Amino acid sequence: MNKYLKSYIVFLFLSLSLNLQAQESLSYPQADMKTYNQYLKGNWKELITTGKEYLKTGEDFYYLQVRMGIAYYELKKYRKAIPYLQKAYKVNRKNNLVNEYLYYAYLFSGRTMDAQKLSERFSVSLKEKLGLDYEPAIDAITFDMRSENFDDYFVGTSGGLLKQDVRTGYSYWGLGFEHRKNSRKIYWNFSRINKPTDIYDIDDNNQQISDDREVGQNQFYFSYYNQIKYGLNFSFAFNYLNIVSKGSTIVPVGGWGRPGQMEITDRYATNEIVGFFALRKDFSNFNIGIRASVSNLDKNFQFQPGFDFTYYPFANTNLYFTVNTDYKIDNTLGNEFVFCPAMGFRLAALYIEPSYTFGELINFTEKDALIINNDDDFISERFEFLTYTYLFKGRLNIFFKYQQYTKTNTYELNNTSNEIKYQNKTFTGGIKWNF
Repeated sequence: MNKYLKSYIVFLFLSLSLNLQAQESLSYPQADMKTYNQYLKGNWKELITTGKEYLKTGEDFYYLQVRMGIAYYELKKYRKAIPYLQKAYKVNRKNNLVNEYLYYAYLFSGRTMDAQKLSERFSVSLKEKLGLDYEPAIDAITFDMRSENFDDYFVGTSGGLLKQDVRTGYSYWGLGFEHRKNSRKIYWNFSRINKPTDIYDIDDNNQQISDDREVGQNQFYFSYYNQIKYGLNFSFAFNYLNIVSKGSTIVPVGGWGRPGQMEITDRYATNEIVGFFALRKDFSNFNIGIRASVSNLDKNFQFQPGFDFTYYPFANTNLYFTVNTDYKIDNTLGNEFVFCPAMGFRLAALYIEPSYTFGELINFTEKDALIINNDDDFISERFEFLTYTYLFKGRLNIFFKYQQYTKTNTYELNNTSNEIKYQNKTFTGGIKWNF
């Protein structure tokens, strides 16, 4: 009895094994034929559903990865397309169809450094087709200008002994150049800021001790971006600030208490430095990054670690949510937590990104240390509205940014420190031309 039972079990096991092998041998041609027909008809959603079903059973092959990547791409879910196209690319790096789709999937999902790294391996014919067959000395030029409009926050001269710095104007312009080579990008920028200021130092005789002052800030910025591997970027930056203050001081002549005044002009300069580094990683539908800056703004020491998170719910740049968090450590002003949520979306050919910043911005760095908030009056809250568009097949980028924020001015009245809040608005416009 046991002998017959053992023989039956062996026979049953062999039958099941042969049956499974037969099913496996038939599943590949079925999957290939079905997904190929869906591919030819452009039934992208059905193709994705079918492909997922076969992948769950363990059926995986080169053209299934290619077709599913193209299906996600055609549905404009570029970040979803990337993992499938990457797998196909690893199998055959000479397939121009896969290379082209993967290149644009990187590009349209905002992963420009990945697209650049991939294009280095392209054939001459594919580079010519995509317009990548030449390497200009300068890959892009940027230029922007900014102006401000703020409330009158001067306390007045009839209140007694007053010491107050009041800005009377503001202007900014910046010029930058970008170079890209072998999965690396270098960007350098020069900018100039002018901040004319009235300095009130009124004594008990209602005499003006100090007068106007012109503060000019020259910034020399350099940044380096390196593609460590696909989806992983490292960057560092350096910002050198040369601040020149020129003005006049009114002092009495002939001794104190005697009539007559004399105006004395003076000029002094200070140099400040900001260092920055960041590490950012792209995943399927999101990007995360860590960063930090070190600076000696206003002759103090600052250390500012931060964290970035961006989520793309539709696997493209048509809608995204970003959160930037920073914790600034200042050995004089104390520590400050800054939180900035933002949302970006596409409306026809226009991209729109509103954001709101919570926390005091003083001696604070932004945008990979390109923007320095080192004004004497700190920002307590800020609303920002950024909009931009691309023209001439993406070569020209035009952008405009509006900011509205509350600032706090500190002054001294009758030897007592006080604060006054006022509203400030900035208007920034610029262009970027890609060669």
